[in-house]
Amino acid sequence: MRLLKYLLSFRWANALSEGAGYLSGLALVLATVAMVHGVLSRYLFGQPTVWQTEVSIYLLIFVTFVGAAYGLKHHAHVGVDLLVGRLRVRNRLAVRIATSVLALLVVAAVIWTSFHTWWEAVEGDYRSPTALRAPLAVVYAILPLGMLLVAFQLMAFIVDGVKTLLPGGSEPEHAALLGQGNTELASAIEAGPRDADKASDTDANTAEAAASPAEPLPADERHGRS
Repeated sequence: MRLLKYLLSFRWANALSEGAGYLSGLALVLATVAMVHGVLSRYLFGQPTVWQTEVSIYLLIFVTFVGAAYGLKHHAHVGVDLLVGRLRVRNRLAVRIATSVLALLVVAAVIWTSFHTWWEAVEGDYRSPTALRAPLAVVYAILPLGMLLVAFQLMAFIVDGVKTLLPGGSEPEHAALLGQGNTELASAIEAGPRDADKASDTDANTAEAAASPAEPLPADERHGRS
């Protein structure tokens, strides 16, 4: 019973998203190493290779789609909240839940269509038309896998948001779906304009102080210094 409750909470999706993020980072490092190796082999040793460009492309595809769940968990995707940001917290959370449900439907459609494409590649034993002859079924599996991770993360957000809105739920400000201060990126973006305003105010005060003429000393202080 406890295991079923944990599975239905989708909290385990957060760990999957974190793991996907680390794997994407590793894939990005490997893609960089492959490209550097290709450049050095061609221009430094005069022995060009035929695999590094194709492998780098596949690794970057992996970074894009498998890392999408990590970006979603940390609210790193681009979004426009001009209108939603003006709502009260509970209303904002309700809107986020609704948009997450819509996003889940789109992701489910992508999973369905990409799964069929992957299955065709498996049955047809599709290969890349290059010297590497890489099995495309492995490459085509990246999209449904990444979108499945995104779907799990969306479900985790939706379940957490609904529990928050129900009677006895936690404060809406702490809902994971709102992402209040969950990422260094969001904090940096929010702090950027404030720091810029503070810096401009400081510069303006400094310039004003430098431009204003110095006040003359009182007569008793002038005599004391002399």
